[in-house]
Amino acid sequence: MILLRTIVDNVYIVKPYDPNVNDCCVYMVDTKSDAGLVLIDVGLNFEPIQGIEKDGFDLKNIKHCLITHGHIDHYGACYKLKEYNKDIKFYAHELDAEVIEQEITNPYIAQIYADYKYELIKISKKIKNDNEILKFGSLQFRCIHIPGHTPGSVAYLLELGGKRILFAGDLPGTAINYQGGNLEAYLKSMQKLLKINIDIVCEGHEDPIQPAEKVLKFIKGYMKFNEKLNRIALENPYDIETLLELAKISYKIGFYENTLDFCNYALEIEPDSDRAKMLIKQAKKHNPPKIEYIKNLINRVSGSQN
Repeated sequence: MILLRTIVDNVYIVKPYDPNVNDCCVYMVDTKSDAGLVLIDVGLNFEPIQGIEKDGFDLKNIKHCLITHGHIDHYGACYKLKEYNKDIKFYAHELDAEVIEQEITNPYIAQIYADYKYELIKISKKIKNDNEILKFGSLQFRCIHIPGHTPGSVAYLLELGGKRILFAGDLPGTAINYQGGNLEAYLKSMQKLLKINIDIVCEGHEDPIQPAEKVLKFIKGYMKFNEKLNRIALENPYDIETLLELAKISYKIGFYENTLDFCNYALEIEPDSDRAKMLIKQAKKHNPPKIEYIKNLINRVSGSQN
């Protein structure tokens, strides 16, 4: 079991990024007060969270869980927290709260997690206003509404230890105009974040991004990524130039599994593409896991439009 990793004093990674596991990262903040421990997201697998006991923390002291958005890989194991503290409070934006509080209705999600046991929870506090403040002891979390990936996506900004730390959920998550995604809203949300001097981004499916210069590059890179992704998924899935642009963008921001995936798909369309072969060679140096993200996405979108 992996022990906690410290980001800054009293801020920890409970469940780190693992490209081979279909789950989100989980973060924890120790308020050093009667407000106890605050989790940001919980993921699907509860076992890593139990590991905080090896670092001297008490699971019963987890009193708050901030949910970044309504995708089950971020909130699925919330009900397990209630087994240790029946009074734990859950927080989410009002636009995603209904999804979290009900059975899975999306057929694609239901198929992926067909064997996953999810027990419903109630959201204790529904965030309604942008820049709403949540106070836990002496700490203040600023709730920044960043729709685009989902309507109720929220990033939580904490200033601690001289650093501005953003718990961002799926900041680079897919934002295509499909099943709750909205590219225009996403681009506006990212522009909002670019105006904040963020030192560290604690992301849902990445290692923490720091310092501030890398954060800016990361956000700008994913804005370009999602613009191109919309073109491929919704307009022309056989556009080799856009696929290779997506592969390059992915490589520059360190998303090597997507680099490999886009190039493999490009080679199905144009088997003799030297550019795709060259990028594959570069990406493989980073030993990325093999995925078929782009084909699955295109199949889902095209299936819903037929």
